[in-house]
Amino acid sequence: MMRWERDAGASLSFWEKSYLYLLKLGLDFCGLSPYTRTQIKIIHVYDYTKRDKGVSFGGIRRKRLPYYVQDGIGKSMVGAAAASGAKEGMDMIKLENINKYFGELHVLKDVNLEVKEGEKLVIIGPSGSGKSTTVRCMNFLEEPSGGHVYIDGEELTHRNKTQLVRRTTSMVFQQFNLYPHMSVIKNLTLAPMKLHHKSRAEAEELAYHYLDVVGLREKAHVYPTTLSGGQQQRIAIARALCMQSKIILFDEPTSALDPETIQEVLDVMIKLAKENITMVVVTHEMGFARQVADRVVFMADGQILEEGTPDEFFENPQNERLKTFLGKIIRK
Repeated sequence: MMRWERDAGASLSFWEKSYLYLLKLGLDFCGLSPYTRTQIKIIHVYDYTKRDKGVSFGGIRRKRLPYYVQDGIGKSMVGAAAASGAKEGMDMIKLENINKYFGELHVLKDVNLEVKEGEKLVIIGPSGSGKSTTVRCMNFLEEPSGGHVYIDGEELTHRNKTQLVRRTTSMVFQQFNLYPHMSVIKNLTLAPMKLHHKSRAEAEELAYHYLDVVGLREKAHVYPTTLSGGQQQRIAIARALCMQSKIILFDEPTSALDPETIQEVLDVMIKLAKENITMVVVTHEMGFARQVADRVVFMADGQILEEGTPDEFFENPQNERLKTFLGKIIRK
């Protein structure tokens, strides 16, 4: 049960509760967590006080509505500041004992994984090993059957997944997933405008900047169906960058491409790896893993069997299953 209360502890009136509830609804599409929305609501209400305009609702004019929200929906200003400070130095992504079932099929088995801020983590393994499912559990595209997922120190749940994922995470898929009826520039500006409430000018400035990054500025006003597979995937990467997320997840971004266009996508990803973006990449491109990864993880049969730096991983593998896998895909 959610309670709205004054700082002094007295219950708010019906109109105050209604006003704050409308604020909650009005901010629900910002891509922010309930924790962050609570901070914004507090600042918003006190801004009225500073300007001495008061708040008018239901015929009642009030100069301020000091409050906090209990039962895990939010915190007071002091509590919020303390929580913010406590997040420093924590893992950007943390999976604890993740299990995933599809019916009776046990796909992930007690997966534990931590990804530091700015780290480039590459996940490799045979088909059906659980690589893509692991990444999709990181943003709850697949909700785990058991275990816990933490993003930037905050637990990801069914209740907060939309806000927390929008605020922190973008994803690049195997099949591009661009809107075919929209031009490239509209594909890139849609989410920043709808979810982050940027103006059209701000969203287009971002879009052109990231089109420059992926080398496709001249394609801004064409439709995705006129582009090659490699170009579409580079547009998809630019779209993910336009969200300005702390984390970008890549689910086999080159698997649907022909050999001639794979390298142009990998070149963009290599360029991104030099930035302070946390990247988790599922791929079969061993050269990319060697060149870009800070750490490489090997999965098989729904479990993490080995992990290490690229040098350790490729030059001195310890797990027999990994040795067999590398022996089949790396040509001497």
